[in-house]
Amino acid sequence: MKVKIITGLSGSGKSTALRIFEDLDYYAMDNVPATLLESFIKLNKQQEKPIDKLACVVDFRSIKVDKNLVENLENLKKINEDTKIIYLTSQDETILKRYNELRRPHPLGSFGDVKDGLMKEKRELKKIKEMADIIIDTSSYNNKDLKKVLLNFSKNKENFIINLFSFGYKNGLSLDVDVVFDLRFLPNPFYIKDLKHLNGTDEKLQEYLDGFEIANDFKNLVYDNLLKLIPYFIKEGKNSISIGFGCTGGQHRSVYMCEKIYEKLKDSDYIVVRKHRDREKWKK
Repeated sequence: MKVKIITGLSGSGKSTALRIFEDLDYYAMDNVPATLLESFIKLNKQQEKPIDKLACVVDFRSIKVDKNLVENLENLKKINEDTKIIYLTSQDETILKRYNELRRPHPLGSFGDVKDGLMKEKRELKKIKEMADIIIDTSSYNNKDLKKVLLNFSKNKENFIINLFSFGYKNGLSLDVDVVFDLRFLPNPFYIKDLKHLNGTDEKLQEYLDGFEIANDFKNLVYDNLLKLIPYFIKEGKNSISIGFGCTGGQHRSVYMCEKIYEKLKDSDYIVVRKHRDREKWKK
């Protein structure tokens, strides 16, 4: 039986993740104590037509009725070998923004205070986070991005996420990234009449930049070094890396390089997500 345990911080997308798995034909349950899941799995094995895929949310709410949550989650892995724990998190600022937009109090916060509740929740879930099979930071993800990560994780890809971003410096460097590459050393298609209104996903613009040796050398340099470095990131306990590609406007060179690196990495053993931050500002 495939079992996906969804846990993590409030406001990080657990309900969305559960719906995604439900769409993937998983039997979905929310707010389930781990101790009851043990009984459910044992009972399911006795059925004539047992459920073969189960997804459930287990978080701080379970602690009220499940004092041995960590131990019970460990037992789940013992009685059902194909049990994976997915821990969702987000940057504090992102969670605060989401709560402000919904105008909801945090269930653990004093008088509903979100910051206070967030700190308490992190402490409550620390040990569970440490035993997770994958940790997903949803700060910059939309539903489509999260679905892609969860789908690739379900296909037994390496539990390491590579986030690729394109952006324009003129719109600010407001990305939470580990590495930034400045693509302004490449020839700028903005000054070519037939290319100015295209973007880095267009084949005509890609053919133009592919014609420069430095563009191809840089692609190979980034790709080769990423493959060499990622095992060391994993060894040090990192579960993801975010890489930004910037150019002046965030429409041509940065998008082009982000797309090219994505194409080289998408069939690797890692989970790869690409986003073009300034897409809505592209001139057509």
